[in-house]
Amino acid sequence: MQTTRQVRWRAPAALRVRLSLAVALSVVLAGPAGAATFQVCRTFDLAMPPDHKLVVPAGTLYRDDGRADDPLAAFGNDRWQLRLVTANDVIIAPYQQCTRVQVRITSDSQVKSVAVGSNRNLVYAGSDSLLNRSDESEELLTTKGRVLDQVP
Repeated sequence: MQTTRQVRWRAPAALRVRLSLAVALSVVLAGPAGAATFQVCRTFDLAMPPDHKLVVPAGTLYRDDGRADDPLAAFGNDRWQLRLVTANDVIIAPYQQCTRVQVRITSDSQVKSVAVGSNRNLVYAGSDSLLNRSDESEELLTTKGRVLDQVP
């Protein structure tokens, strides 16, 4: 009878351990939702700042253009095959240079994450919609961006 009690008490303890491990793994593996904060900036001339709003539509692609702190990044092939796409529409207000928007990784390269510490410079690369492309303003073509937190 003593062995039966030991089995009865061990089974719930083992079950509790398994459940706690499953919960811990689900928290670790779930992670963030796959979006990050991205700062989109337009060219800003202090002599005559733009007095109109600039709309950056959802689905706008930004591609990696090398390290922002490397003056020879354009010539050194220090580029990842990384593309980020904006998750929603964002408006850069008149007389403002930058705004923030949520982005997610859309490329199928080896690089699946980028962080602030990577210090990557991302430039406008078009729209992710090939069929229903919206008209692009010339000012939108010159926008650049920078990741403000981790993109998993």
